[in-house]
Amino acid sequence: HFWPPLFLDPSYRWADYGVGRVSLRLLAVQDGGEGKTASCLTGQMVWPAARVLSQYIVDCPEVVQDGTILELGAGTGLLGLVAAKSSTSSKRVVLTDNNSTTLDMIEANIEENFPNQTRTAPVCAHLHWGENLDKFLEDYGRFDVILGADVILWTEYIGPLFQTVKKLLSETESAMFLLCYQCRYAELADKVHKAAEEVELVGEELELQENAAFLQLDNETKDKLHLIKFSHPF
Repeated sequence: HFWPPLFLDPSYRWADYGVGRVSLRLLAVQDGGEGKTASCLTGQMVWPAARVLSQYIVDCPEVVQDGTILELGAGTGLLGLVAAKSSTSSKRVVLTDNNSTTLDMIEANIEENFPNQTRTAPVCAHLHWGENLDKFLEDYGRFDVILGADVILWTEYIGPLFQTVKKLLSETESAMFLLCYQCRYAELADKVHKAAEEVELVGEELELQENAAFLQLDNETKDKLHLIKFSHPF
């Protein structure tokens, strides 16, 4: 896999990432990506929420053991790759994003961490929240677990995010959407729960006090970080 802007730009470098017993090597923007704009960086760095949710999956592997998995706004792919490595099932794992550069990076990271494993490797796919969902559903079906880490920086995307989750989440009692995010401004949490209610999903805040990745964060970030499990109200 070779895409020159990723491999020739010195901001993008390979680095090793460990999450519990899972080890990965990822291509990502490192050291803040000097000279890059904030919008460019959002999907191409590893953010604290991705580390925390990845740690949760490693600590609770039963969440991803036997089901199909979808990551929304996958960025570097850390979270979806950890889920794929933690699952003993050969069922599908799909990592999605809406940015073409980010999708190239995800593809490179899949190839790096699942070499010559075409049957068990995750796949990556383009997905724009709230758009062409019927076609995506036709191509990939519904998912037992949907993952999202730090994917709601802008409030205008919260509604389309939850519309997408509602459309693609399996209609079973055990199906769940795990969302980990930093509440960067006061009204964000209310908007998240309102959007969930509008698509008839109920949220449960999960404890993080024993999450190793969470414990490594500074206190300011800890205070703003939430991990919520959304599910159908059976």
